Amino acid sequence: MDEIKLQIKGKEQDTYAIHYSCDGFYNGGAYAPAICSIAVVNYTTRELHTFALNNYLVQGKSLIESEQLMLKDFVGFYQNLNNPIFVHWNMDGLEYGFNAIRARAENFGMYDFDLTKIKDYNLSTVFHTNLMTSLEQNNCKCITVLNGKDEAICFNKRAFEIVKMSTDGKAIGLSDLFEKYLSNDLADDDEDYIY
Repeated sequence: MDEIKLQIKGKEQDTYAIHYSCDGFYNGGAYAPAICSIAVVNYTTRELHTFALNNYLVQGKSLIESEQLMLKDFVGFYQNLNNPIFVHWNMDGLEYGFNAIRARAENFGMYDFDLTKIKDYNLSTVFHTNLMTSLEQNNCKCITVLNGKDEAICFNKRAFEIVKMSTDGKAIGLSDLFEKYLSNDLADDDEDYIY
């Protein structure tokens, strides 16, 4: 934990909690599943930046066109960040998380989501439970938070607003969880399992 504190010292304004949702890896696992929403919370200001499919579904736009516009806006937002530090839950895998967002953006011809400038901390390596349980144990869970499989079901039913609310809730919860982690204010169950 001291290493993380040292890494973000003086860079708190460039530290963000991030979470995303997609149509899921439960239907055979496409390398670049459709992205439904990306939520980013600034650690210092607590400002929430949401890139959600339902905000782009305007009359005359297809689902694909809406997703492309959403990803274009997210990539533009990302490019304007100054050496960001991302706090996340399992977004550093080869086939999901940052790489899945990059692969989907590349499907639309956007090749400027440069992962080399990302400094990140995967909170899932710190806690002994899954995300939902860790959020609940530490009073960081919003009512709107769903598990990934339920988000994928909502995506397939075109209930994009529900997926957006869940993604926002997880990003906010991760920000709160990270704050508790840094201030040594975690639930007793988690303190026993921190690496």
